[in-house]
Amino acid sequence: MTSTHCPLDAKGALARTILCLLVATSCLVPTSAAADAGENFQLLYIYSPDCGACMQFDRDIAPIYPKTDEAERLPITKILFTDWQAGREPLTECASAPVVGTPTFIELKNCMELDRITGYSHAELFWLGLRRMINRIESGG
Repeated sequence: MTSTHCPLDAKGALARTILCLLVATSCLVPTSAAADAGENFQLLYIYSPDCGACMQFDRDIAPIYPKTDEAERLPITKILFTDWQAGREPLTECASAPVVGTPTFIELKNCMELDRITGYSHAELFWLGLRRMINRIESGG
């Protein structure tokens, strides 16, 4: 009569192989942008306190942004326009072009500008522009 069960050492080898494959493939799936090879992505929000579009953004988006998946991938840093213009903000050197109006949103990767959104009219257009930025991160920057 032949045995239908696997010998213990064959089960152990199969289990080790499966475990090795699971561990190896889990390293291929990034859990967040911050985990991607030590890359530092961020979104600069350059604003002016008397800017109507900035005030609208602060009402529409600012309260919910930190709670979104986008904020995890692209954390926002709020910078006063006058500080930016005066060079009091160290990240000024990261921008590839001058900031001429507010609000301006600059996507950075390791202090290099990748993209920007100038102005704000309503939430839908902001989220659309932000999706473009997130897609760049997800595709490898």
